[in-house]
Amino acid sequence: MRRHVVIVLALAVSTPAIAADCTLYNARYKQPDAPWWLTFTQVPQFAAANQTAAFYIELPNSGVRLEGGVSVPNGFGAPLWSISGPCSAEADAETCTFLNETSMPSIYGIYDGKVTFLGIERGSVAPDQVILPELAASLWYSSYRQDEWDADDLSPGDAFELVGCE
Repeated sequence: MRRHVVIVLALAVSTPAIAADCTLYNARYKQPDAPWWLTFTQVPQFAAANQTAAFYIELPNSGVRLEGGVSVPNGFGAPLWSISGPCSAEADAETCTFLNETSMPSIYGIYDGKVTFLGIERGSVAPDQVILPELAASLWYSSYRQDEWDADDLSPGDAFELVGCE
């Protein structure tokens, strides 16, 4: 009997919840109203000194991957996000940023039901949701509008829900 209790306790301790396993280096998110995916990765070796997180967004209707980053200006303050990628789905398209040059909005996370700035410390736990203000509007006014909004019932927003870790 004791043996069974020990095994059950060991399994319970060694199987933490999904969000506890996910960090800003491996969390994967899905846009609930569109087929868009957001995945956090390691910050590139030659990234800006104030970049604290990196991610990419897959746009499957366009077949494009947009590269994003989170940075903190001057090393303090609110974390800001930016994103860039090919200006169109064509093979040799130039790179575009998808936010207004004067606009780098803050990035938010929902932790235990509360909205706060994204936790950017090394090894931070992944939030239940990530909110990228202005993402949908920026892509709406890009060349991806035709492909990404191809269905009448498709209404992408700026929030992504945690689905697991890579």
